Amino acid sequence: MKHIINTVLTVFCLLLTAQAIAQVEVRVHPQRRDFLLGENVSLNVKIDNYTDRAVTFNNIPGRSWLHFTVTRNGESHPISPKVIPHFPKLTVEAGSSKVVPVSLSPYYSFNRDGVYKVVATVRMPDMQNTYSSNRASFTLANGGSVRNFTVQSRGNKLNMSVRLLRVDSKDCLFGQVVNADSHSVLGACYMGQFLNFMKPRVVLDSAQNMHVLCQSTPEYFTYSVMDNSGKRRDYKVMKRTGGPVDLVSSGAGIRVIGLRPYERPTSTSEGVIHTTADRPGR
Repeated sequence: MKHIINTVLTVFCLLLTAQAIAQVEVRVHPQRRDFLLGENVSLNVKIDNYTDRAVTFNNIPGRSWLHFTVTRNGESHPISPKVIPHFPKLTVEAGSSKVVPVSLSPYYSFNRDGVYKVVATVRMPDMQNTYSSNRASFTLANGGSVRNFTVQSRGNKLNMSVRLLRVDSKDCLFGQVVNADSHSVLGACYMGQFLNFMKPRVVLDSAQNMHVLCQSTPEYFTYSVMDNSGKRRDYKVMKRTGGPVDLVSSGAGIRVIGLRPYERPTSTSEGVIHTTADRPGR
């Protein structure tokens, strides 16, 4: 009899555990595996609701319904956030899922290269029970230098550079701005996929905007502009019109010659064209 009672209790506990585990599932998917130092580290948090009722996640004073644990390989303690993140209220209907895009950079200081791991944890509406995600990893690297400029801005000496980083098995160009005195990275952005058929054209204008033109496929080019804070101000996919391809300075500013902006076809007669607009970090 005692054996039967123990067996029943064990099965009952297992059923309760399975029910608890099945309530909510959280998954983290970084939007890329590789990021340049200074870029926004972006990821998607997917929440699956396996219950038979809608679940509404909400913040209470001093506590967020979604938080992260970020670690760097080789370090024993998690990285402390700069600020406590707070996210808008989210309702996930019964039997459905929601994806929450998140940028970690406003909350954490990623000032060193290396391999990082992140776990997302959601608090249930009772603010007691929690569910944690998989441990997802991403890499921060500084890439290789392609072109550098040194400028003065608001009393600070800045290094503005074009850097080459391999992302998802493709060579990509990024812009980066670094404080020359403190060596802190102020910002970075994706500039375009790089096909090594033509040396990238890089020009700095009088307003300290860095213009980058590179060949991205045998047929298509990418033209991007980054300001001196590391933010991208323009991005265009372009196609040859004939003649030489270059960036030139004129009284009207920086001009692209030999190219025209690419427009996606409205019919299917040209087939599906995958342009650099579909590349990561855009």
